[in-house]
Amino acid sequence: MCSLTLVEAESPRSTRPLSSAWLGGVCAGLADHLGWSVLALRVVAVILGALGLTGVAVYLALWLVMPRSTEQRTAPGLEANARKGLRPKGSVALTPVDLGMASALLLLGVGLLWLLQASAWALPTSVLVAGLLAASGLAIIWWQADHMSTKELRRGSGWRRLVSPLLTHWTTLVAIGVGLAAISGAIAVVVLGQPGLGEWARTLLLLGLAVTGLLLAALPWILSVRQALAEARDDALVADARADMAAHLHDSVLQTLALIQRQAGDPKAVTALARRQERELRQWLYGESLGSATLSEALSGEITDVEDRHGVDVELVSVGDCELTPEVTAVVKAAREAMVNAARHSGADRIDVYAEADPDLVSVYVRDRGSGFDLADIGEDRMGLRGSIVERVKRVGGRAIIRTAPGEGTEVRLELPR
Repeated sequence: MCSLTLVEAESPRSTRPLSSAWLGGVCAGLADHLGWSVLALRVVAVILGALGLTGVAVYLALWLVMPRSTEQRTAPGLEANARKGLRPKGSVALTPVDLGMASALLLLGVGLLWLLQASAWALPTSVLVAGLLAASGLAIIWWQADHMSTKELRRGSGWRRLVSPLLTHWTTLVAIGVGLAAISGAIAVVVLGQPGLGEWARTLLLLGLAVTGLLLAALPWILSVRQALAEARDDALVADARADMAAHLHDSVLQTLALIQRQAGDPKAVTALARRQERELRQWLYGESLGSATLSEALSGEITDVEDRHGVDVELVSVGDCELTPEVTAVVKAAREAMVNAARHSGADRIDVYAEADPDLVSVYVRDRGSGFDLADIGEDRMGLRGSIVERVKRVGGRAIIRTAPGEGTEVRLELPR
């Protein structure tokens, strides 16, 4: 009860919704988080910005530490295009009302800044110019980072995927160049505004400001690339999980349905098949133990099941053994699918299985002396061969080699490095 209360009392983290942002989405995010009026927060930000650029510094700091809002679920087609980078993320066109209010707030800020500069609380001109230039440059670069395309980050490979967001369009390069020029101008104003410094001190100040400016400019890009890569890894995990599910359904449920159709006239056989399939599905869904601890035991269990279901003899020869890890289990499942294919399509009355496990490699061979087939005739939609054998082993770091020809039987070789 106590832990539940603590979880319920914890407030959610504030984020920046780019879909309703004028610039970085800081005010919109704070308004959503606090339940305040976004216009009131923007007015406060403008007033603080005129007070010694305090609001500008606070806005940039919150822009840096507040993450972007996660995307809301939309129609499947729109969501798929957004994941592929075909639709801009969080981009929105300002309405005439928004443009009018933004212009009014800009004029308010300029007027307040002019009044303060004419008063006794005025900032030195060099500090004001440097602050405005630096803030403008960072805002331009950070806006590009918020709205970068993730298409190449999700699909590409190697170092090119890391720099691809910079090369998506010439306007991005121009905007980054303008932002860096503004930051360089701010650094120059600060350095030139220190006439009493010696050469070494001036050089060190220049280098320190240059490094700081580059780090601040690059940090949102680094964070955005990191987030996009993490999302790409999550998408890959989901895709692998879906592929594993499709392969399992093909290997178990669809095979059982085919057998039920063949034995539709035998109610007892149909009932037995249905009950067996129910047990297998429960075992797979809820992670119950298979009762096999090694490669040989798992293969023996699969061979017994294939013989019972399809009425074909399967001979197993095993050399060495290894623990049944998830990767080895994938190889066993792929071997089972190869045995089922041989039992259903080869016409052979016997299937030979050879398994070998050494410290460096696990190998399983499934061989029949049946009719064979032409690999070139296998379509991309044949899940039994490609999805349940080749891709399944590939996902766990192994490979599947298929040797066959019409009239010469088939050999499926599965290899998994250890």
